Amino acid sequence: MGGTRTGMVTVEDVPSKAYRGVEILLLLPIALYALLGVGIILLGFGESEAGLMGAVAAVSAWWVGGLALFFVSWLLTPVVLYLDTMKINEADLEWQPSPVLYAVLGLFFGYLMKLHHIYKRHQFVVDWVERDWWWVFVAAGTVLPTILLALAFSVGTNSGTIVPFLLVGLAILTAVPFPLAIYRDATYVRLNSSGWRPNPGNYLNLAVFFFVLAPVVFPITGGYYLVRRHRAIGTV
Repeated sequence: MGGTRTGMVTVEDVPSKAYRGVEILLLLPIALYALLGVGIILLGFGESEAGLMGAVAAVSAWWVGGLALFFVSWLLTPVVLYLDTMKINEADLEWQPSPVLYAVLGLFFGYLMKLHHIYKRHQFVVDWVERDWWWVFVAAGTVLPTILLALAFSVGTNSGTIVPFLLVGLAILTAVPFPLAIYRDATYVRLNSSGWRPNPGNYLNLAVFFFVLAPVVFPITGGYYLVRRHRAIGTV
């Protein structure tokens, strides 16, 4: 089988559109939180009719979008898991998952199965990421949500200004890119590092599973990752 010059099996050896579908279904729910962040910012303009209407619209879009995405994801998850595991089996790797089992489990444990599948897939198939600047967004997501929330609490909701709402909304917005950024950057490091080869699925699991605890989890996860990355291939 082909691969890179180091003999690694890559996505070029195991091409699969279904694999990209799994990634999209994992990351889209996180992207929806951007609507919540916008809604909170607009809530700060609650005294004006436009601000209140905008906040209601943004939060409503977050809820409705979340419900719609849940339904679509529930329908598509078994399909993409089945198709991607079929591709993996055709590639004759050491890992030979059962397409039927993954499809059935995906129907009942969709999000967990997608996280598990991404983790296992990266153990055996290395993805391609050409850009090396994803770590900048990792660094931003590591510190900004925590700092912004701390500032919001220090100002307090009784300040009578938009500032607390603006800070909380920005905290959410700066946290949203973190899961994608650390996933893509870990993929880049895994491909290019001769020493440390992190599993991107592991970092994606941590980032999406504990997203609501971002102010606590992201500084720990991101800080550890950035230190290891700097030691492995540098950051500038």
